[in-house]
Amino acid sequence: MTQTAIDTLTTFASAYTGFSREAILEASLRKVAEQLERTLGGEAEVLRRAREQDPKVMDALSQAVSVGETFFFRQPEHFRWVAGRLAPIWQSENRTELHAWSAGCATGEEAYSLASCLLEVAPATAQVSVLGTDLVERNLTAAREGHYGSWSRRVSGPMLHQVFVDAAAERASVTQRVRNATRFKLHNLLEPAPGQFDVIFCRNVLVYFSPEKARVVLRNLSRALLPGGALFFGSMDVTQPIPGLDLARPTELQIFWRTPQQLHTPKTVLKPPPPTPPEPFRAAAIDPVALHVQALMHIESGDKKRAQAELLAILNKAHGYLPALLELALLHLRAGEKSAAGTQMREVLRRAEALLPDEIVQGPEPLPASFYRNAAVTYLRAGRGE
Repeated sequence: MTQTAIDTLTTFASAYTGFSREAILEASLRKVAEQLERTLGGEAEVLRRAREQDPKVMDALSQAVSVGETFFFRQPEHFRWVAGRLAPIWQSENRTELHAWSAGCATGEEAYSLASCLLEVAPATAQVSVLGTDLVERNLTAAREGHYGSWSRRVSGPMLHQVFVDAAAERASVTQRVRNATRFKLHNLLEPAPGQFDVIFCRNVLVYFSPEKARVVLRNLSRALLPGGALFFGSMDVTQPIPGLDLARPTELQIFWRTPQQLHTPKTVLKPPPPTPPEPFRAAAIDPVALHVQALMHIESGDKKRAQAELLAILNKAHGYLPALLELALLHLRAGEKSAAGTQMREVLRRAEALLPDEIVQGPEPLPASFYRNAAVTYLRAGRGE
């Protein structure tokens, strides 16, 4: 397929998904495009169908664009915030129903995590309903099956609530109770929201979007939030206030909520800071965290050599960046290189112990230094048979 055709398909994919052109991996898109070319009988036919937004072609392009990096209870602070800040309000109001939305749910880990959390912290009489939506049908098929391996159950995502029938199984299944509270639906975030919700998770999604498309999504999400509801983002998704919503404490968690009038006090709400020009969204690939996100995209697409090169490049520029060290150790471990993994883990431990336990380490997810220390200790002890 010609480069001109690939460039045209990239433009179509960007407009359809909201992803910025810079966040679309050309190698992934070319692979899908050439498969379509063989299936549909030529480059011209692929371009024609893409121009007309043929569902089969757009689904394939969306798969090429999709990142899909997710796991259970990712950024556990968000789930603890739901339990500690929202649940008491729901209890005092004797809520009889709660609606939540995992927007951009990928293969369902976040939606099921949210459902298990709400089922445990909501009033006993409340009916819990969680909707997971994604642009890729293949992701939704995997989500509905509800079976997950170790890659979806990582050390950085502690099992805060019961979500599996047998959490120790090599491939664990989601409990029937959690399944019953969760459903999945195809949805494009650029379109109006599929309902009104008390809780919305849209995390680590907008970081890949162009600023213009991100603003469209923010408007759709804000309009879908019920009074008293909360909207959760990843650490790099949004950097400016959202009209009509308050920025909750702690501010680094990136939680915006439509606070009930009686909760508008200085002790519980931090007013959003004034807008800071010029750009409301961080540009990709300008700092170690952004380059780390790019490496995660390459890991997800199977290009682990390129991901490793990017992680090493981070460490050459930012020697103390713990998340890249841990990511390298995990890459070595998955490749069966236990000696190299052990070396990296010991370095993670050494650097983590030089920090205060509760000191927040910036990365794709802000985590305390104690997390990195515990991850390294757990691995090293397992290697010694302890």
